[in-house]
Amino acid sequence: MRVLKRALKRPRFKVKDYLAAKDLQVEQRYRSQRFRHHNRYLHGWGVVCGLHVAPDKDAGRPWAVLVCPGYAIGCCGEAIEVRARALVDVRDYLWRRPQKHGVPEPVACVGIRYSEQQVKPVPANPPQCGCHDTTYQSSRIQDSHQVDIVWGFPETADTEGLDLCEQRLPPCPECPDNTYVILACITLPASEGDPITVDHVDNLSCRQRM
Repeated sequence: MRVLKRALKRPRFKVKDYLAAKDLQVEQRYRSQRFRHHNRYLHGWGVVCGLHVAPDKDAGRPWAVLVCPGYAIGCCGEAIEVRARALVDVRDYLWRRPQKHGVPEPVACVGIRYSEQQVKPVPANPPQCGCHDTTYQSSRIQDSHQVDIVWGFPETADTEGLDLCEQRLPPCPECPDNTYVILACITLPASEGDPITVDHVDNLSCRQRM
């Protein structure tokens, strides 16, 4: 029987086998990858609902914007859920702002991607007599997200140019190098002291939807 190197694999549990942490990790990875493949190939990726971007209206942070709660599917099939407002300050990303012919990039894109957090720490070593401090390790992996400023609109696969009369099937989507889902584009004010307003934020034309 031919074994496919890139095919997903899961443990084969048998009675009286030892169950190790590695076996459970393989099982978790198998199921998460199957879920992501289902999302990417059958549903696509992009914003499902919510995730509206709005100015923060904080005088101390004139270039800060808020990402409202919502749900999206990442380009590799990850489920991205934002349950509370997330803040991002464009000024924190000016150090990598590109320039063209000496002119700074005038548009900043707000992007979101899936991430994980290590949570619920528990003691990793038993209490001992003496001055040794107890060390802790996380016992849970929590689904999370990361909101950043992306300079320039990410390139996506061109499927509009496919000619159906050529009887060619569209290719399966691949995970791009840029894993952000773009939520909005911001036309930056001329000065950092000028606040970003609603008129500067475009939630429609550049948003990547499902």
